[in-house]
Amino acid sequence: MKIRTLVSILILVLAVLIISEGYATEKRVTKRDYKFFSGTRINEEYNSHHFPAKYVIRRDGTFDCYFRTTDTKVAVNGHYVIVEKWTDLEGNIWYKSHTWEGVMVEGKPWRYELDKVSNSGKVWEYIALPGDFPTELDENNFHYHIYYRQ
Repeated sequence: MKIRTLVSILILVLAVLIISEGYATEKRVTKRDYKFFSGTRINEEYNSHHFPAKYVIRRDGTFDCYFRTTDTKVAVNGHYVIVEKWTDLEGNIWYKSHTWEGVMVEGKPWRYELDKVSNSGKVWEYIALPGDFPTELDENNFHYHIYYRQ
């Protein structure tokens, strides 16, 4: 009787571990995430603002910013690290990422981002804050930005 109970408990624990591993893989970041996240993204409305109007985001975790979509001289270059990702019910992919210019100072990111890439991959929205990850993607927030795949 004790062996039967012990075996039942072990099977239950094993089943829970297998199921929880399946959910954990949804947030595991892979090279494929960097491939999907990368590309050239622009917003021509930002040509007349102080925000970058164009990002060139590469798979190796680097990016270049341009203040005008027609600029050929890089305004800012930096690095990003995707620290978490998930997919919502509509198929949009969400990321939490760290970004910084040049070399990371004291091991701290320059910005904490909440990024959303549309299910088509054509629209990238984000909010970046200096101290911690944003909790929502609020279009009325000063730090909200939207870009379109070029």
